[in-house]
Amino acid sequence: MNIDITRLYFGKAAAEREVPSNPDRFWRTYLDRWNLSEQVLEHEKFLILGPKGSGKSAAAYYVELDWKRRFGDEAVFFSIVDFDELNRTQSPLTSIDKKLVSDQVSTLTDAAWKLFLGVRLLDSLIGDNSCSLSRDPKILQFVSELRKAGLASDDYPQVLRRVRERKGGVKIPYASYDVTSKDSELVSPGQLGDAIIDLIASAKTPNRHLLAIDGLDKAIGDNDAYWRTLAALIRVGDKVTRKFLITGNRNVYLMIMCRSDVFRRVDFADAPKIAADSGIHMDWGAELQDFREVLLWDYLARKAEIDRDQLLNLLPTYVRVGDDRPITTPKYILDFTRYTPRDITELFRALQSRANVYRSLTGEQVRAAADSFAKNHLLHEIKSESVGLLPGEATKRLEQVLSCLPSRVFDKGDLTQALVEADLTGKIPLSEFGEYLFLQGAIGNYRADRGYVQFYHRRNTAQFDRRGPWILHTGLTYALNLPFS
Repeated sequence: MNIDITRLYFGKAAAEREVPSNPDRFWRTYLDRWNLSEQVLEHEKFLILGPKGSGKSAAAYYVELDWKRRFGDEAVFFSIVDFDELNRTQSPLTSIDKKLVSDQVSTLTDAAWKLFLGVRLLDSLIGDNSCSLSRDPKILQFVSELRKAGLASDDYPQVLRRVRERKGGVKIPYASYDVTSKDSELVSPGQLGDAIIDLIASAKTPNRHLLAIDGLDKAIGDNDAYWRTLAALIRVGDKVTRKFLITGNRNVYLMIMCRSDVFRRVDFADAPKIAADSGIHMDWGAELQDFREVLLWDYLARKAEIDRDQLLNLLPTYVRVGDDRPITTPKYILDFTRYTPRDITELFRALQSRANVYRSLTGEQVRAAADSFAKNHLLHEIKSESVGLLPGEATKRLEQVLSCLPSRVFDKGDLTQALVEADLTGKIPLSEFGEYLFLQGAIGNYRADRGYVQFYHRRNTAQFDRRGPWILHTGLTYALNLPFS
């Protein structure tokens, strides 16, 4: 079969745009290498971790669509809170300061998240006509009172303020099927979250309700209160998920998507344990030595709805670089990415724009596409990913710093001088800047006797050699037009 690469579909850069355009195709062409659908269904996992572009948002949409095909469209209720898309009447998480969040009031921050998540899930259950709660007038009245008191707001900072005020209380009704002598009990704002989670855990419905929390990696703030708020969300997400697991609840589920380098800044005792026990790390296998075996080829082939070998056969065998040295094309292409679906998708879309209809790709076309990808996508991504993780001045001048490097291979003195030339002396420690570049896959440790260096997002800086020398990512070297030696 003669396959034309210009006619193939390789997905879009963001699931938020891909899913609405053709949900059936998205579900059909999704590569579920982590068995996401089943692990979330069994309450085994709730936390989706990975670098930017690894497919975290897509994971939530896939679980929704997969469940609808398993249980029926009417049997799945899906809602998503995207903190990057709040309307103008709501406060971003970055607006939270130390007056609202500190060590002394961490329990109130947790209580506010329980309330915020609980209300979202309660709203979903009330909208389900098959749910016991939707038929209870006391529950409907209770939700109405929550809204009047400002405790059911879509604005988390507002909910946190109400909880911190500790004023008044709301009567939470016992469900009509509970055996009790009371019809209701007055509960303080700080206790409401726990009471609502208990109420949700006791609800009866044949349907599934999934709440997804996204946009945390875009709402980054350069303040300690933000990180404490995010830590509280992860803590509460773990407690709520375990609550549903222990009670045998098969109706209500939670998913939280968080960038791995953002999660690294979330500092609380149980964070590593939660990531290990309840997290899925979206890692696409950068360590494999055989470049044809990297799972990104399976990902692309699934999107294009062709076989993996058919996809690889569309590429020329070699690309010639420098002194006419041949490099196998799969290796050459992967060297320009940081092993994420978004990177490989954007690069193949660049390839399509340079390919001729029903003509084989040439090495020159591959080189031109890779160069365009590096300049128009990779450099921008690495800079945008630094927002909130580096000081503002360092983010603004990141490209300038890299442009000041003398060559692709550089040492500690070269990086120090580049920071001086970008006027960043004293504004960011050299070690912090180097660690960031290492985590983002922008640089790697360089040892001339060890041969090839692979570039990909890392989960931590344990392997980072702070002494140097280092080597710059292939794509960045091309994008900034730096000497290779």
